[in-house]
Amino acid sequence: MTEVKRKDQWTSEDDHKLASTVLEIVKSGGTQIYAFEVAAEKLSRTKQACGFRWNKTLRHTYGQDLNHAKQKYQHPMHTHLKQAMSSYDELLEAHNRLQKEHAQLKTFVQQVQRVCLDNPLIQQKS
Repeated sequence: MTEVKRKDQWTSEDDHKLASTVLEIVKSGGTQIYAFEVAAEKLSRTKQACGFRWNKTLRHTYGQDLNHAKQKYQHPMHTHLKQAMSSYDELLEAHNRLQKEHAQLKTFVQQVQRVCLDNPLIQQKS
């Protein structure tokens, strides 16, 4: 008995196209759902069929690649926000340090003023 092959059966070439499309889009910051839409057009299938194939079969094979692609991508805005927040943190630290030093100097000046007021020799010179 010969094996009947379905018209819509997935080939290894189809799997490779789907996997490379998903990984490429995720690396550039896109979502898997969007990748399924793009792959569906490339493969002349539905996005649901691509999503099902990915989640049921290919995700097990390409799971580490997908995780790496997700970690590798950082939206440019994320980078700018991270820099802004670290700059803000640095400014806040400097501000707090200056406030502390100002308070110490203020205390020192008050002590010097008291010593000057309490010392009769310094008062006579004035």
